[in-house]
Amino acid sequence: MARVLESTRLTARILGPFLALAGAAAVLRRDDLVDLIQAFQADPALTFVTGMLLLLAGLALMAVHQRWRTPAEIALSVTIWLLTLRGAFLLFAPSVLFDLADNVIASTPLVVAAGLAAVGVGVWLTLVGYRQAAA
Repeated sequence: MARVLESTRLTARILGPFLALAGAAAVLRRDDLVDLIQAFQADPALTFVTGMLLLLAGLALMAVHQRWRTPAEIALSVTIWLLTLRGAFLLFAPSVLFDLADNVIASTPLVVAAGLAAVGVGVWLTLVGYRQAAA
């Protein structure tokens, strides 16, 4: 088994549980998502602050982990880039994300599929992060 680098392990320990829990919340609360997204879109201050926090978190994770060799490293790096870009879009072009969110939310099967995919990737990354390193 390939040796998992410490930066990959640390990042997987952060993003793995986050993705698993966020995906599960999306699936379990899919009926509430329309109201939540509408309320989020209606509050420019919340949109701005969320964009700032996502951008900060993405840049911090990017500083710790920017590797593209193994499947886990690629999954982590792609997720980090998506979080960072999401934060930037919320700051500078929130309507782009709002239109995308409205289109996704309109399809319950797509929400469930995306949520379950996030759960699967999150569980896998959590295992990568917490699995004992080979001696």
